Amino acid sequence: MAADEEARGSRALGAFIARRPRAVLLVAGVVLVVAAAFVPQFRGSLEGIGYEAAGTESAAALEVVQEAGGPAEFAAVVATGGDGTALRRAIDAARPRLESAGTVVAVGPARLSRDGRAAYAPLGLSGTSGERQDDARSLQRRIDALDTGAVELDVTGVSPLFADLLHQEEVDIVKADAVGLPLAFVVLLLVMGSVVAAALPIVVAVFGLVVTLGVLGALSLWSPFNVFVESVAAMIGLGVGIDYAMLVVRRYQEERGRDGTSDAEALARTMATAGRTVAFSAAAVVVCLLPLSITGLPFFAETAIGAVAVLIAVSAAALTVLPALLLVLGSRIDRGRVRARRRPAAGGRWAAWARLVMRRPLVVMSVGLAVLLACAAPAASLEEGNDLNVRALHADASGAGALVLERHFPEVAASSVLLVSPDRTAADAARRVLDGHPGLRATEELTLSGGVHLVLATPAAAVDSAQATATVERLREDLARDGAATRTLVGGYSAESLDFTSEMHAGTPLVIGLALALCFLVLLTVFRSPLLALKAIVLNLLSLAAAFGLVVLVFQEGLGEEVLDFTSPGYLQSWMPLTLFMIVFGLSMDYEVFMVSRMREEHARTRDTTEAVALGLERTGVVVTSAALIMVVVFGSFMLARAPEMKQMGFGLAAAVLIDATVIRAAMVPAFMRVAGRWNWWMPGWLDRRLPRVRHAV
Repeated sequence: MAADEEARGSRALGAFIARRPRAVLLVAGVVLVVAAAFVPQFRGSLEGIGYEAAGTESAAALEVVQEAGGPAEFAAVVATGGDGTALRRAIDAARPRLESAGTVVAVGPARLSRDGRAAYAPLGLSGTSGERQDDARSLQRRIDALDTGAVELDVTGVSPLFADLLHQEEVDIVKADAVGLPLAFVVLLLVMGSVVAAALPIVVAVFGLVVTLGVLGALSLWSPFNVFVESVAAMIGLGVGIDYAMLVVRRYQEERGRDGTSDAEALARTMATAGRTVAFSAAAVVVCLLPLSITGLPFFAETAIGAVAVLIAVSAAALTVLPALLLVLGSRIDRGRVRARRRPAAGGRWAAWARLVMRRPLVVMSVGLAVLLACAAPAASLEEGNDLNVRALHADASGAGALVLERHFPEVAASSVLLVSPDRTAADAARRVLDGHPGLRATEELTLSGGVHLVLATPAAAVDSAQATATVERLREDLARDGAATRTLVGGYSAESLDFTSEMHAGTPLVIGLALALCFLVLLTVFRSPLLALKAIVLNLLSLAAAFGLVVLVFQEGLGEEVLDFTSPGYLQSWMPLTLFMIVFGLSMDYEVFMVSRMREEHARTRDTTEAVALGLERTGVVVTSAALIMVVVFGSFMLARAPEMKQMGFGLAAAVLIDATVIRAAMVPAFMRVAGRWNWWMPGWLDRRLPRVRHAV
């Protein structure tokens, strides 16, 4: 009954669009214009990936400092390219321009390096992280306008680095799209057979992406988003949006090819089959991604909102805008034909491949498992951190300034470790602990209002290194052992990075557990088989482990640094594994649902597992392979980015999809189903009666 109602609903939507295709397109045009008007608002509100975690020690330290009138962050203006006199003169000339900025609360005296070739002055910045990042590029523009002769002035620090990274990621998205979309068009042309049909999925995906950015722009009026949200929206929106639209267009072409079928009837059948598939697949991916929002960390909640929003937008566009375009175009969909379309047959190449795999299923499964485990092996040495991307931003003012500090002022860092004490007694005790700590060096001590004491310390290693976060962890332990120093809070970037990662790890088991449970229920509802649902979960985990291993090998161990043009910090971004896990696990639902549900339909008709697997793979092989290839192209294009985290995410997604579509779907799934035999289709009667029924086809 539920399936019949679903089919009637899909047909009703198709019939409505068939009656008013131009009205649908007119409404879509209005939506697009309104959404586009909010895109600048979204991009203007973006912030760097902040690592503040509410309720942590570093957050409490920052709150105490701000309440006492102290700076929220310590940055620096760096001078190079002259002698000591010229460097000091340039910083003094910049001082009035810096002090007039809204977030600058103090500009310290200029300090010359020992070799006299560089100078810097500390900057105290106030305001929220977003306000500080907004002001960072403004600060640089203010001093760039000065005539300082050969002397170069650069503003550096956490906020300036985040601001430059934000700008770079926006440039990188444009670059990736400029490469990925033309390559995706080539793949679509081979699959669809005509220029117009190949262009439609790209048009629909771009439409959905623009609408998403507009919606996020409207939401940003209340709360800003981190810059990675735009990257995730672009990757998922284009990759998944093109795939969904391709599925609809391909099915529509097949239905139009039937003798005596009108365009309206072809659309009705398309919506009742491929349309239902798109709707269900998008809903399933959304369900799997939702647990990402319960970590309690803003970064993951914002990323989940962006991913869910773009999935809803591109699937809605594929179910409304695309059908209207198909009807308005009519026979013109075949314009620019480059080849005749081939219909899948029982004796096709994919069926032959499936039968070959099923002749030696245990051998295929053993080889496949060995390949996956070999790829996954490097993941055992996974290390996490929060890279400030100084090396990647060496051509930008913030990166160049940070490198000058590192080279000429080893006692200074892009962000100091902050020891915040409520009174002199606690401050003296904390200073004794600090002075005996080999990994830190005190550089300055300030007394703020209310008797709050602030000690700035520089770690011996880079503030975004694993050594620096380990030093902060040991410092906290040492302070906790000293009775008088227990009231001292430790903050700063290294402490924030440590707290962020700790909070993320604390919430990860619940997030992953909930995602696995929800995905299992979704797959159980579709497949009506506990074994097939469990098989899908296990194989997806193996596929993800293999992708993680490759990401670690490339981006942590540095294999391919020269080819991909990056410098490994020796770890992955701390948020990358969980983010990659959730996105890939959600997207893998598409392929699993497309393929196995079709195999189940064939089994219901033939009652022969081997034949059902062969025919199911034949009917879906082209779709799955083409969809995977498009995603690999779109995701892989982000490896051209300068920002390392975008390279990591693009590579990880592309690797996971490639492994999933080849080793998993084309080999291990048919092999497993051949071994499982009739148990593939077993379902307890009591459970079957309680689950809703969902039908769809590709």
